Amino acid sequence: MQVKGNATALSPTTTGFVEASAVWVFNTGSAGVVTVRNAADDADVGTIYVGGGAGIVIHMNTGEGLRGAGTIYGTHITAAGY
Repeated sequence: MQVKGNATALSPTTTGFVEASAVWVFNTGSAGVVTVRNAADDADVGTIYVGGGAGIVIHMNTGEGLRGAGTIYGTHITAAGY
């Protein structure tokens, strides 16, 4: 995967990564939930469980973003080539 930014903590109240089409998300704490928000940022698209010490790649549509606990970090990555 090609890294396109720095690791950034998610927020439970502010939507992040709205410019990204793919994000590597990893959890530094106990199990947690990542919420995918729609492009208008007025509703949830869905939720993804991330285990403690685990990481996943989340692909998103244009304008969608992520929310989660401060122990969950994300890094913008390329959407293809891995």
